[in-house]
Amino acid sequence: MRYHAPAADRNKGPILEVLERTLPADAYVLELASGSGQHALHFSRHLPGVRWQPSDSSPEAIASIADYRRDADPQRFLEPILLDAS
Repeated sequence: MRYHAPAADRNKGPILEVLERTLPADAYVLELASGSGQHALHFSRHLPGVRWQPSDSSPEAIASIADYRRDADPQRFLEPILLDAS
């Protein structure tokens, strides 16, 4: 099931602007608590040299992220991992 978070739609542009200025072109990013997966999809599409590793502690979120990944380049939007960083 693909989740949708309206806040992710609202803030993905401003976050991307910061990432474009600060991330190395060939960065490997571990995103903690990726939630729906919307950011992972957006950033992997707009940061071509970056590999994006989404993670979450919720199996439901992992399923949503995996669904978003179907619309992405699997070399840049990596398979989500179940990770509890608490």
